[in-house]
Amino acid sequence: MSFARAIGPIILLLWMVWPAAAQDIAQAGITLSAAAGFDGYYKGEYWLPVTVTVANSGPSVEGEVRVVAGNGPGQEIVYSSPLSLPSQSSKQVVLFVYLQDWNTRLTATLVDDQGRELGRTQTGALNRLAADGLLYGVVSPEAGALQFLASVKGERSEAAVAALELADLPAVAAAWNALDVLVLHDVDTGQWAAGQLAALTAWVEAGGQLVVTGGPGWAKTTAALSDLLPVSVTGSQTTDDLPALSQATGEPFRDPGPYLVAASTLRRGELLIHQDGLPLLARQAVGRGSVYFLALDPTLVPLAGWDGQAIIWDRVAAGAPELPPWGMGAQSGYAADSAVTSLPSLTVPSSLQLLLFLFLYAIVVGPVNYFVLKGLKRRELAWITIPAVVVFFSALAYLTGFRLKGNAVIVNQMSIAYGHANSQAMRVQSLVGLYSPRRAEYDLVFPGDTAVRPFSQEFGPGLLSAGNLEAVERSADVRLINVRVDVSGMETFVAESYRPAPAVRGQATLEWSSEQAHLQIEVQNQSNFTLEDATVLIGATAVPLGDLEAGQSRSQRQNLTGLGSSSGFSPAPYSTAPLALHYETLLGSADYMNDPALFPRWQLLESLAAPYGPGSSTPTAAAVTLVGWSTQSQVAVNVEEIGFLAQATTLYLLELPFAHRVNQSSSLSLPPALISATVLPEGSVYVSGPSYFGLSAGWVAFEFQPWSDFGAMTVSELKIALRAQGMVSSPAPTIFLWNWSEQSWMRLEDGDWGMTAVPDPTPFTGPGNRIRIRLDNNSIAYLDIQEVYPVLTVGRP
Repeated sequence: MSFARAIGPIILLLWMVWPAAAQDIAQAGITLSAAAGFDGYYKGEYWLPVTVTVANSGPSVEGEVRVVAGNGPGQEIVYSSPLSLPSQSSKQVVLFVYLQDWNTRLTATLVDDQGRELGRTQTGALNRLAADGLLYGVVSPEAGALQFLASVKGERSEAAVAALELADLPAVAAAWNALDVLVLHDVDTGQWAAGQLAALTAWVEAGGQLVVTGGPGWAKTTAALSDLLPVSVTGSQTTDDLPALSQATGEPFRDPGPYLVAASTLRRGELLIHQDGLPLLARQAVGRGSVYFLALDPTLVPLAGWDGQAIIWDRVAAGAPELPPWGMGAQSGYAADSAVTSLPSLTVPSSLQLLLFLFLYAIVVGPVNYFVLKGLKRRELAWITIPAVVVFFSALAYLTGFRLKGNAVIVNQMSIAYGHANSQAMRVQSLVGLYSPRRAEYDLVFPGDTAVRPFSQEFGPGLLSAGNLEAVERSADVRLINVRVDVSGMETFVAESYRPAPAVRGQATLEWSSEQAHLQIEVQNQSNFTLEDATVLIGATAVPLGDLEAGQSRSQRQNLTGLGSSSGFSPAPYSTAPLALHYETLLGSADYMNDPALFPRWQLLESLAAPYGPGSSTPTAAAVTLVGWSTQSQVAVNVEEIGFLAQATTLYLLELPFAHRVNQSSSLSLPPALISATVLPEGSVYVSGPSYFGLSAGWVAFEFQPWSDFGAMTVSELKIALRAQGMVSSPAPTIFLWNWSEQSWMRLEDGDWGMTAVPDPTPFTGPGNRIRIRLDNNSIAYLDIQEVYPVLTVGRP
């Protein structure tokens, strides 16, 4: 007994400390490291790749890697990936995280299948770029030699350079969206996996700029990219001089030749710079994006240390297309939620039906009950019949409501598909709603090439919310674990991906002379579904085509001459979205608010509007865009282990190739439909656009930019059009023009209502033929302005 008394406390102590000791042993063999973004850079509007590397020198581990994003309770989303880690092994896990707020670092943890934390690490510092910032991704053994690109920002607000490895570029194309330019220099692209190459191609087609360099490493750099390149590379050669380069930039070489150049022949696209037919810089348009081939090594002479190199790269940066108003997908969470939760099959009874039900109830519980009991001479039974009638009508209301709500789980998908009509891939944002007739938990399964998160019903971009779910788990597919849905409730999510573009082809050709300008539109629907309510947008001018059935073609000729700028710019007083001008045309009916089938489509269009507020003006798209609808689903969504009903709607926004040709004259008065407009944020009066606005005491300024096809032409004449709404009874506001050389505003003498000629347009014509106009109202009178815009006469291209 004495031995038992002695050993007992020791056993008790071992029993108490054993779990902690076992955990320390498990943790001892685990090491974690994590990297986020593209060399730490990210844009808050896009997905952020997080790569977690886990090494295990101890016993085997079954568990998962977790990254938690969000600030504070109710805003945190768990992104996870299962991990099986044998002893003496190392594995990498890539998660895709959405950050709406500013974050300096992210924390990654490893937990075992018992929920115990085995390791924890933080990523490096994160650097957030503005949405309009230019992000270069440089894959090169000498990435430091290209850091000067951070000062080459084209027409963007800022630029940054991310030094990357080939492995840093994921196979999920949606995670590439923050990148604007990808530079491949002296790397073996043959090491890329098929999924990475598919993501690269999809990213380029959506607007990415790919630059492939030559020099000594041309063979390995072009190994997997021959189908994308504008040239066929045949070898390399040396040359004593390259005067075409110095002439193109106006900068003499710093270092003498000979220079090593990758020899090639143009296969498609255009030669931007060539030396006696030898391509030095070639470009091929691929969808909205471009693929460039630079025949020289940017880290060797003559480019290294040469002032002209920045000028060459600036041409690439300037070619990175800006997104149109709908390019960011849904911006209004309230409208997006209304779109995906408005199911026609779950429509509530009308007010007339409710009034009829209440009237019938009142008649039965009152007069009918009274006269029946009176006829039976049993009025004392009212204490039984009245509760019975109440119970009966309550049960009837409940059963009717249940039948209206249905007893099936429904997955509703509302997608915004944006891309180029002649591309193979398009960028897709799918709003997904999960409806449940009863309180339950579900697991939703999405394809592995999608990035998924919950979204909120609040106004503003980002649409971020924690949602009612346990985690977003990524493995071969993406699973939303334990999605909790209340009785007759709906949980909403957003899935972003790239999907095969429909076989819809087309062309828009501008035919112009000194007298008129026509746009010839050709569209062929080669898909297997009907494109409903097809409409072509030219800036903000709408040309309806009607339904395009499978295999059907349509040709339309639109006269652009004489179109007022209210057709070219957004005149909607309550919205900054160009689509808002043409809801009736885009939806095929004026009664879209009351039509249960059209209401969700209208709300989807509404969700594309930018949030209201100063500086939130949305320019019209500088493109010819085909808009249409279908009931095709874009993302294969599955609810595990139960049956469900699937509904889908897709809004297509496909840019048509645009060309122009001169028929008679060498100049054209540019139609306002071919000029984009933006409100400059420094004004003292907030307006949504240069059309149909009120100007109180103060000032407002606009920037007008012709489409890129006309930005390099010579402006021979400039007039300012200023029109009032209704009868003119007040003096016109003072008109100022921005002097680009002096960087100051200059008053336009004799500026008045109507058309005012500018004697010399040169000082007021900026890069890309931009024109800035400022209106000052120095009186107490409130001015109702119909429109203001520049009338540009440009020369032959």
